[in-house]
Amino acid sequence: MQYSAMQKRVILTLWLLLFPSILYVSIHYFPLGKLDWFDIGFNLVVYALIMMLPVRLNSVSLSLDRWVLFYVFFHYGLVVEFLFIQFGVFLLLFSDRSSTSKVMRFAGNSAIFAIVSLTSAAVYYAVGGTVGEPSVGRLALFGFLYASTYSVMNNLLLLAYFKFVKYKAIEFWDSAVKDYIITILLLPFAMTLCFLTALLDNKSFLLIGIPFILVLLITRRYVQSEGLHDVLTSATAIGHQLAKNLRVEDVMDTFISKLKTVIPYENAYIIDLRKDKLVMLRVVEAGQIVEKAELFTCPDWLIAGNGLDTEATCVYSNRKMMSKLEQYHFAPAIQSVMTTPILRGSKTEGFLILTASSRYIFTELHTKMIGVLAGYLIASIDKAMYFEKTVEKSERCGLTGLHNFRYLERKMDEEMIRYHTKDISQVSVIILDIDHFKSINDSYGHQSGNDLLCAFAELLKSHLAHGATLTRYGGEEFVMLLPNVDKQQAYKIAESIRMEVMATNFRIIPDLTADRQAIQVQMTISAGVASIPSDANDAKDLLRKADRALYIGGKQAGRNRVGVYEETQFNTVV
Repeated sequence: MQYSAMQKRVILTLWLLLFPSILYVSIHYFPLGKLDWFDIGFNLVVYALIMMLPVRLNSVSLSLDRWVLFYVFFHYGLVVEFLFIQFGVFLLLFSDRSSTSKVMRFAGNSAIFAIVSLTSAAVYYAVGGTVGEPSVGRLALFGFLYASTYSVMNNLLLLAYFKFVKYKAIEFWDSAVKDYIITILLLPFAMTLCFLTALLDNKSFLLIGIPFILVLLITRRYVQSEGLHDVLTSATAIGHQLAKNLRVEDVMDTFISKLKTVIPYENAYIIDLRKDKLVMLRVVEAGQIVEKAELFTCPDWLIAGNGLDTEATCVYSNRKMMSKLEQYHFAPAIQSVMTTPILRGSKTEGFLILTASSRYIFTELHTKMIGVLAGYLIASIDKAMYFEKTVEKSERCGLTGLHNFRYLERKMDEEMIRYHTKDISQVSVIILDIDHFKSINDSYGHQSGNDLLCAFAELLKSHLAHGATLTRYGGEEFVMLLPNVDKQQAYKIAESIRMEVMATNFRIIPDLTADRQAIQVQMTISAGVASIPSDANDAKDLLRKADRALYIGGKQAGRNRVGVYEETQFNTVV
């Protein structure tokens, strides 16, 4: 929360006017009970301890200290309660690790609680309440009105304060209802302590204060264990979602997006560690996947002692702590960093770095969560890599190393999607076939034929432009898929390949001769060209038209030719 200059002036002016005025009115115009300094001191200690032990339910943090304030008000009067709550505001805010201005937060909250104390006390005395009220029934009734006024006024003033500083409070009314219910439930503790004190003097704290703190500690422990259970449950759910992805890219994207639901990071970086070299794999800044990090830079190499822990998750909650990350530079707005190693067994394979613009935002639960999730991440990446390798192997020609027809079908479908979504304006296909390949096998042997296929594949690779796809279509046929290339350009590529093949002497070792001496042989190719949208509307039709151009315009026209498909003249020879 950031305060403008005008907001600061208004808040500080109100505090300077209200705090001394209400303190003066409390001392001079409201009754004061008989002071027991030991009892007051002990209850102040109990009050401070309870304030420092809030219970967090879901997103709402509940402080169960209000019964102590009610007790000192019923027993000693407004001025003691006023001083207690001001001490509590000071203690809570100045022990808080938030990056928001503590002076401004103290001034605002102090003014709010000063008004709350005065208003609720005025209601209590207006309806007939007294200091040290001896009647249980009257104290219950007047105390209920007092506690209700206390909670309602507190939340109304807090809402007005949020609106003034333009702070959007999440689930405010839900928190307000919980605050009211807790306030009313704590009222009997204050009433009980009042009547016990009348009987036991200051020994009454043994029956109320100490047991309450012990129960509070047990409750916090239980809530924390429930929170850990929720963390593990959420981590398991995310792990299952990661396992569904079959591509490494999808695993990382899913991990980054799901991580946001459990850890309040703003920027995330997945870094691969390859023989001590740091390589940025994924960058998410301001919720968007980007190619280059703008808010974080890291060195090229991981050097011992330069900051990143290779064994455990580390949290750096402010700029001073972040200075330990030597050679790792963060934008000035970054105030918190969490780093965790990505381990495969005992070996560090990479790092996950999360950053945020608020200090102390990463908690112990977050470190436990990220440790579990990092394990799911590396397991899912391993699974996806194995799947990709299996798919890659199934989509490759074992002889030439080129992609096969299965890959071609998938790639053509992808290019058709790009064409229909206007990412590309046209798609061309070249089908290339070695002329008289059977006679080559018959003359020199099948191994020599295989050698020529591999040599031809290498030659084709040299003509492959960026974004194009080269596959072995089957036998001695090869296909080039050319996105954003028109038919005339495709023809020029095919003709360039045809001429180079015709001019090339290919070296083979014939299997059918006794001496098996290396010889130079020549060969020719025929090709067919077709394009979308001029010749076809879909992938299958495009291949069919290119194949037709190959056989009619190339093979049947005499071979060693490039056939270009034409709707009115299938055997056009160029």
